[in-house]
This record gives sequence, C-alpha cells and structure tokens, in this order.
Amino acid sequence: MGKRTGAGRMLRASPRTLLALLALLSLWIGLCAGWAAPALAADRRVIPLSNLRDGQPEVTLHGETETVVLRAVLPPVIGLTSAMLTLTYENGIDILPEKGSMSVFINGSPVADLPLAAFRGPVNASITLPGSLIRPGENQIVFQTSAQHRAICTVRGTYDLWARVNLAASSLTLMSDGGVPEPDLAMVRQLLASADRAREPLAIVQPGGEIDADHLGWGSMVAQSYGLLLGDQTPRVVAVPVKPAGNAQGNPPGTPAPTLENLPLPGGKNILIGTRDRLAPLLGEARAAAIGGPFLGVYPYAVNKGGPEGSGAGGGGFVAVASGRTQQEVDQAVMRLADVTRPLPTQTAMIVTDAAVPAAPPAPPVQVEGRYRLSDLGFQTVQHSGYRYTGRFDLTLPAGFAPVSDRSILFHVNAAFEGNLGPGAVLNVRVNGKSAGAMEIDKRSSGIIENGEMPLPMALFRPGPNLIELEAELPPAGGTDCVFAVRRPTFTLLDSSSIEIPGFARLVTLPSLGGFANTAFPYGGTAGGEQAPPFDLVVVGRDPAWFGAAWSLTAKLAQRAGDLMAVVPYTGWDGLPNDNALIVGPVAALPQAVFTSAPLPADRLAGLLEAGALIAQAKARGEPMTAADRRALADRLRLGWSGTAARPGPARPGGVPQGMGQQMGIAGSALAADGGAANRWQRMAGDAKDPAAAGRGWVPDWARRVMAAAARYINSWTVEEAPVDVVALTENAETLPEAALLQYRAPGAEPLTWTLLTAADPRAVDRAMRSLGEAGLWDKLRGGGALWSSAAPAITTLEVSRPYQIILNPFDIGNLILILARNLSQRIELLFALLLGTAVVLTVSMRLLLKSGHRERSGS
Repeated sequence: MGKRTGAGRMLRASPRTLLALLALLSLWIGLCAGWAAPALAADRRVIPLSNLRDGQPEVTLHGETETVVLRAVLPPVIGLTSAMLTLTYENGIDILPEKGSMSVFINGSPVADLPLAAFRGPVNASITLPGSLIRPGENQIVFQTSAQHRAICTVRGTYDLWARVNLAASSLTLMSDGGVPEPDLAMVRQLLASADRAREPLAIVQPGGEIDADHLGWGSMVAQSYGLLLGDQTPRVVAVPVKPAGNAQGNPPGTPAPTLENLPLPGGKNILIGTRDRLAPLLGEARAAAIGGPFLGVYPYAVNKGGPEGSGAGGGGFVAVASGRTQQEVDQAVMRLADVTRPLPTQTAMIVTDAAVPAAPPAPPVQVEGRYRLSDLGFQTVQHSGYRYTGRFDLTLPAGFAPVSDRSILFHVNAAFEGNLGPGAVLNVRVNGKSAGAMEIDKRSSGIIENGEMPLPMALFRPGPNLIELEAELPPAGGTDCVFAVRRPTFTLLDSSSIEIPGFARLVTLPSLGGFANTAFPYGGTAGGEQAPPFDLVVVGRDPAWFGAAWSLTAKLAQRAGDLMAVVPYTGWDGLPNDNALIVGPVAALPQAVFTSAPLPADRLAGLLEAGALIAQAKARGEPMTAADRRALADRLRLGWSGTAARPGPARPGGVPQGMGQQMGIAGSALAADGGAANRWQRMAGDAKDPAAAGRGWVPDWARRVMAAAARYINSWTVEEAPVDVVALTENAETLPEAALLQYRAPGAEPLTWTLLTAADPRAVDRAMRSLGEAGLWDKLRGGGALWSSAAPAITTLEVSRPYQIILNPFDIGNLILILARNLSQRIELLFALLLGTAVVLTVSMRLLLKSGHRERSGS
C-alpha cells in the first residue's frame, strides 16, 4: 500500500516535473543553438565560370595542343575549408582516347587530368580543391588540351581535334565555416572586381531626385577606376537616385524615409557619393558625425534576394561612402578612392589626409620604331611535337600609328624542326585575323631557321593591340599508323625571334570608332608622346539610365587607355563644348546643334531608333513582332524619308532649341558654392593637363595655327567624303537599331571630336549598353558610326562620311614626309597627277635649257 501511495504521489507530481523538464530541455536547446551559431555563418558561394569573361559562355580549344587562361578574382571569406571546381565539357569524335586529355591548373598547380574520349555527350567532372590552393584576389584557371587523331595523322586531321568547356554550366564553389568578413576599405577594390558579382552592375547612388554636374563628375571618376579594376571585362554602371525624405514629392503617402540599411539598390556593389548635409538623412546622425573632412567609409549591405539584379547571395554586399563637408572635400575623397595605384587602409572609415592628384600608373608597353625580341613581348620559347602548331603574341602600337602602304613590318624568325617532314611544310603568320605572310620549311635549311625574314604588310596593323598568330604546318613524309606513331615532327620557335618596326606616320584620321575602342583616342591614352587633353562629358536627359550609360562608356574608355582620364562634366546642353566631347542623351531631347555635322540627319536617326526600340521592346516582353510587321515598319520609315533631303532642318518637336535649356530645366550645369561646378572641374582638369602643356610650351601659338591651317588644307584634297546611305539601313528589318554610337568632327575651325551615344528612350539605352558588353560588341566597333539592337546583337557599321586628320608631331619634317607619302598612296589619281605634272615641268625645263644652249653655241 505504501509503495502504491508513493507511486501515486509521483504520478500526481509528474505534471510539474514534466514542466520543469520541458523548461530545462528548452534551455538546453537554446544553449545548444547559441553554441552552434558559428555553424550558421558557414558560407557556400557558387561562381559560374561564365562570369570570368565577356562574350559567348564557352571556350573552345583547337588542334593538338592549346591553352586557355581564365582570370578569377575571388572574394575574401573566413576559414575557407575547401573548393569545388565543376566542369561540363565535350570534345570531337575523332580524338584517340589513349592520346587525348585536358589538364586543369589552378594558380600553376595541376589539379586534374581529364580524358578526351570518343564523344558520347557532355562530360561532367567535379574536382575537389584544397582550401590552401585558392587565395582571395586574383587567381588563374588554366585549361590545356593534348589530342591526337585516331585515323588521320596529317595536318588535315588536326582540324578535327577540339574540346569545348561550357562555362555557363561550369562553376567554382567556395565553402567556408566562418562566412563573409565585414568589409573594410582595403577590401573594396577586391569586392568590386569579385567574380561572384561580376554580372551585377556597379550602382552609384545619388541622394536627391536629380543628378547634377558634380555627381556626374564624381561618378565618372569612380566608374573609371572600376573599369581599371575589371581588367578586360566590360564594366556596367547604373545610377540610383534616392530621395532622402519619405514624404518627398513623387513618393506615395506613408513611405518610410530610406536609410543605409533599406536602400533600394540593384545589387551588392554600391557607392554613395555626396556632401555630408545631403547624405546625413541616409547615414544617420552617428555616421554623419564622423564626416569631419574628406571621408571614405564602407558598410555591409544585405542584398535583396528577390531583386531583379541580385545574385541571390545575401552576404558580401557593401555600400562605400565618399563624402565631405564641401564639394572640394568630396573631390578629395573621390580622387583617393579612384586612385588604384595606392592601397586603402584596413579600416572601415577614414578621413583622407593624403589626398593628391592620382599618380599615373606605369605606362603600358607600346612598341614604336625599333626591333623587339619576342621575349620582350611576353612570348617564351616553345617546343611543339605534332603536325600543326598554333601560337600567338600581342604587339601594341601607339594611338598615332598611321601605316605607309609600301612599308612592311619585318618578322625575323629563329626556329628549328626535326623529324621526317614531307612536302608542303610551312610557317604561316596572320595579323588581326588576316593572312600576312608565309615561310617554307624544308631540309634545305638543315632543320634550322636563323634570322629568317618575313615581311608583314604594315597596312594590316592598327593602333592599339594587334594579335599576331603563328601556325606551323608539319606534314609527315609518308603515311603513318596513328596508333603506332611514336615520332612526330617537332617544331621549336625561339623567343630570340624578333619584330622590326620601320618608321610610320604620326597621324590620326578621324572619325575612327576602331581607334576609339582600342586606344580611347582622342579622349584618353597617349598620342604623340603627350597625354590626351581633358574632354567634356555632356549628359542630356533626366532619367538615370543616361547617366549610367555615360559612366559605363567612360569606364570602358579608361580601361582601354590604362589610366584615369580628365573629365569636365555638364548636365544638359548649355552651348557648344569647348573640347572633345562625349555626348549622351535621348535622340528626341538632343538639340539640333548636336547634329550639325553628324553623319545622319536628326529626324531620320530618330525614326530609325524609335522603330528599333519598338521591335526590341516587343521581344523583351516575350511577344516578338512578326516578320510582316517588321517589314511594314521599315517600309513606313522609307516612305516618310522619300523626297526629303539629307539636311539639318529645324528643331524637332520635343527637342531643346539652343538657349532655351534654362527655362525648360534641362540645359545648364548645376552651380556650386565656388562659382560653378563646371569651373571647378575645369580647374581640376587643368591641373591634370599642365605637365603635358609644359612640354609643348616652346612652340609659339602662331606656329601652331599655321600648322593647323596647313593640316586642314592637306586634309581637304587628300581625304574623300562619302555620304551615309540612310535608306540602306532599313534593308534588313530584322536588325533595325535601337541605339547609335556616332563619331564626327565638331562644328568650327578647331579639329575637335564629338562622340554621341543616343537611343529612343531610357529602356532602350539600358538594353543596348547591356548587350554591348555581354555580346562582346565593343571590339566590333569600326568606322564613323555603329548601330545595334539588343533584339539582334549585331553591329551595323557606318563608313566614315567626313574624315579629317590630326597631325601629332607637326614640326617633325620626317613625319610630314611620311604623312605626304601616306596620303598620296591612298589617292592614286593625285599621285598620278603629281608625277605627270613633275614630268611635264622637267620636260619643259630641259627643252628650254637645251634650246638656250643651242642658241649660245650657234651665236644667235
């Protein structure tokens, strides 16, 4: 009975006991959860390899051996435990399995040797990498193939050998147990170029409803440094204006005031620029109080996973802040942030005390007249065993390179070969994709080529980077069984081979979008030994898309120039620019003065771009126009143009007549406290160009004017003008353009250049700038104009309509002789007339001299 009573008491007490146990259990779970908190911070970051390069999301390796290098800038993580490289690739069906492989290297260390077997579909491979092999910052991923044909052991068989890596389906996964570190200023540049956010744009945030001239200038400097950090990848920059007050005009009632934590940003790379008073509502009192001078800071930002541009990863986002109490202090902070030659400290905020004009980085190697060994151009001795060797190296020529047609660049070859070669062995050379020369290889040279001279036509070369490709075809002497082919021909190209560049003219013929895209001339880079002068950046239009397009364009130019460029910003049209100008704006809002010397009339260009925008917009909605509708649209364009002369004409409806910009609120730069934003930026640009001006100060102004007049006269009779056939642009209704990039001479006597980027509406320019980078269209820019559409990403090139020339070294007599020879070689009729005139003058002179001598001898 007692036992039962005790048991009863225990049962009666069990509810309280259970509650206590449940409380203890919940406490224990909470403690365990607290102890396990670091595990929740673990980070898994997947980086598609397609983020590592522009253009098509694949790489193809051809022939018996080839190497492809990808540059990957990886973000900093805490406690990187391991990494996984996942590859999807395929290869040709003719590769001999026993002799085919693809080796993968990470930062010089071999990590995999993948087979290239008979094709049965795409192959998936996962390669586990140790964490010690991957480092934050720049890394190299190298693919190297080695293949042999299963049945045809000849040069022809090597063209069937290929392997293709699908970059979109391949990725690099980083796994860490500590997550993403809090960003500091030293990390900002690495985070800007990080591959995990390579497809996200850089957002430049403006506090306030409209972007003024100051913010345009600050954004252009930050965008240029962003382009330099990205290397070869095309930068994309967007403008994000933020109204600081929740009840500001245009906001719905009850809209909360935005703060740094809830800004509506498109991705994880953001830079906020402005004075302290304008940023204070966004930063808060504590952060704003720290701005006691030129200020740089960085704060973490949680990326919205549902955003249109977000990568889905909430960690690693940041907002960098460049501010100050006055515009001048913001200038110093922005220039310190943009100076990629000096590192930033490992702290989250700083007052800039070492502000200075950014030092020019080491000039990129440019080859002028002289002889250069291949080792000086980055090429190393290579020994190839097989039937076809392919190699390449780059030759960078200055912006003022103007080839003389009858001259050649000499390629001096030092090479050796061995093996039983058959007839037809040859060394081919291509320049920029075009055949330039060939050299026969046979036993008469005893297997060694010493200083073999191969002339390469100078006309195939261009200013900026040039790609020289070498291909050695080594056919065997007789038929050989591929399986038992143990000795194949061997070819060795020594890096003691050299390129000899003769004298060339220092002359630039404009317009030239090819030179613009390769060297940034005349807006950036070095030409004639002098830095390019400052230029005007003019944005017409209030929508942020136009400012983003202008920043993206300047970022790409700085990338090609290799240095920051001096910019004078203007918002709106307030008269003709005084220098070379980049003009960005909607075609319907641009004043008629912009089109005074443009290759396309304003009304026809507007109709063309508006039609292209309609086609691209329909495709973007998923409702593409039918072929009949597109053709009808093109027919209506031509019908509207019929009988209309190609003349400037009056201002269009919706345009901005010159002088009315202030009343309409579009033209004119925003004034600053020191008398005008434009004036301050002109002084800053003047400081940047003073060293260049000092170098040419010995030349009197009257001499420069005389040489300029002579250059105009020479240009008038040596350069032909060709009008643009606007109607022909509508022949293919599939590719009606929605954006245009035009380059032409500015009106006036000075040889100034205007480059105009325009589209029908903000959405059209945003789509066009995106396709310009993702489709790899930048390297296809040529001539005096480029028209393109995101609906069919292909460039339509306009030939140069009104060319003009700039002599870079006008007081060099030898340069003037070369320029004359170049111009005469391009105008055969003038050369023939000159030679005929010279012959007539000599004939008449000799006849008069002989007649005079005969009279003297005869005594008459």
